[in-house]
This record gives sequence, structure tokens and C-alpha cells, in this order.
Amino acid sequence: MSVGKPLAKHVDAQNNARAVIFMALLALQFGFQPILNREFVDGEVIRTVLVFVTEAAKFFLALIMLTMENATDCFKGWQLSESLQGAALPAAIYSVQNLLLQQAYPNLDFVTFNLLNQSKLLSTALFVFLLMGQKQSPLQCLALLMLMGGAALISGDSAQSHDGEKSENKFWEGVVPLMVASVLSGLSAALSQLALQGRRRNSYLYTMELAGYSMLVLAAATGAGVGNGSMGGAGETDAARIAELGPLHGWTALTCVPILVNALGGIFVGQVTKYAGGVRKGFAIVLGILLTALLQSVVYGHGLPLATGLAAPLIALAIALHGLSPPPASPPKIS
Repeated sequence: MSVGKPLAKHVDAQNNARAVIFMALLALQFGFQPILNREFVDGEVIRTVLVFVTEAAKFFLALIMLTMENATDCFKGWQLSESLQGAALPAAIYSVQNLLLQQAYPNLDFVTFNLLNQSKLLSTALFVFLLMGQKQSPLQCLALLMLMGGAALISGDSAQSHDGEKSENKFWEGVVPLMVASVLSGLSAALSQLALQGRRRNSYLYTMELAGYSMLVLAAATGAGVGNGSMGGAGETDAARIAELGPLHGWTALTCVPILVNALGGIFVGQVTKYAGGVRKGFAIVLGILLTALLQSVVYGHGLPLATGLAAPLIALAIALHGLSPPPASPPKIS
């Protein structure tokens, strides 16, 4: 007995240390991702190719992590029909979501992108309720209203600023695609949760399934002529540009940096959820938002718009409040 308690404390200490490390990594990834995409992805890069390569990186990275943790036994019970039911639809939605995010990246400043992207918390809560009947606590509902208010502040500022056509493009080519992507993110998250309800599935294997199906969807969409060319969103279809210019048109060695960081972010999310839980994951995201704001205002010398400055603390408080106020557990039934 005396040996068991110190051992348990040692394991808890290791888990806590791992949680802190992956929270810090997730915050860094979340904060730097919009900047890396803006700096290292040329405007001529073909969006579907960029997303396809990102999904391939996630697939192989998850496979490497699966092998490193000696968890390859999960392949033994794998069934195609079961995989299609649980991962194919979320993967298709996720592919469209990623294309919309690539459209939004070059048309929004870094802080606005990260703040508006948090509206996916609202869509996730809505779809989880509609599909699974999972309710929110009163304080969580308040947090969602605060989130909507912050998103409305930023959207209104983007649509009504005084930059004429540039401002209108920022709204329609930046804010609108990002908000649609956030809705799709909530739907895919709810579908994934519904598919995995009551089952213990290896997170790395599920990441591989999502990435694999996403690549198939992207390949099919490109072959069908879906996609409008470049990161700027104008020109020929992606298939025509690939045939004319090659799939790696506009790429440099540095284009691989945001791809790898994005793929690592998927791993970090799983680890934070496993070792820290959803509440502390929310805090990591808040830290990422603050990091983005710091980088934009200090490193790049960009001042924050008034609406963004007001929305930032509102959204940060909403995320923290939502994570800290779960609905009360149902009382156990007395038989």
C-alpha cells in the first residue's frame, strides 16, 4: 500500500507535466497558424493541393505517433463499413471547411481570424444538442451569447469600415467563408462525437481515417472541377491550374512550415484533451488568441481595431466561462 500511493502520485505528476507541455504547444500552434499561413503560403498556391498535402501530413504523423506508442493493435478490428459510417461524412465536411479557411486566411488580419474562428464553439453546441440532446448549463448559454456578441462586433467592423472595395472584399472573402467554416466545424465535430459515442477508439487511428477520406474527397472534387484556382480565389479551376502549372505552383520550401504546424496541431488537441480535459484546452486556445494579438501589435506594428479590442476580452471570457460551467451531472437512478 505504501508503495502504491507514491507511484500514483508520480504518474499524476507525469500526466500533469505532459498536460502543461501540450497546452503550451497548442497555444503556440493556435497563435502562430494564421501568421505562418500569411507569411509562407504564396497567393498563387492552389488551395486544394495545399489542403490535400496538409491532410497527408496529418495521416502520416498520426501513423508515426501510433507506431511510437505501440498501439498498432487497433488495426486488427478495423472494418471498412464501420469506418465509413463514423468518419466519411465528417471528413467530407472537414475538407470543405479547410478550403474555406484557406480562402479566409489572406483576407483577414490574424487576431480577427482567430477570434471569429471561435464561433465554432456555438455551432458545436447547437449540433451536439440537435443530434445528441446534450444540453448546456445556463452559464454556458450566457457564454455562447457573449461569443455571438464578439463575433458580431468583428463582423460589423469588417463590413462597415471605410476602405471601400477592400473592406467589402474583406467581409465577403474573409468573414463569410470563415463563419461558414465555423458552422461546418461544429457539424463535423458533432457527427464525430455521435459516431464515437459509447466506443473507445484510438484517437490517432481516427485522425488517419479523417485524413484519408478527406484526401479522397479533395481528389474527387478537384477532378470534378470544384475549386477556383489560387489562394486569392480568382481564375481557372484548380484542376485546370494543376494541369497547366503543376500541383506545386507557387510553393517554396517554407510552404511546408504551416502544413507541418497545422498537422501537429491536430496531435496537440488530442493530447491536451486526453491529459488536461476540455476546460484547460479552452484556456490554451485563449492563450493562443492573446499570442496572436501580441504578435500582430508588437512584431508587425499593427494597431488593433476598436471592435477587435472590445471583442478579444469578451470572447476570451466566453471561452473560459463555457469551459468552467458544465451542466450538472444527472443524479444516479435508484433501482
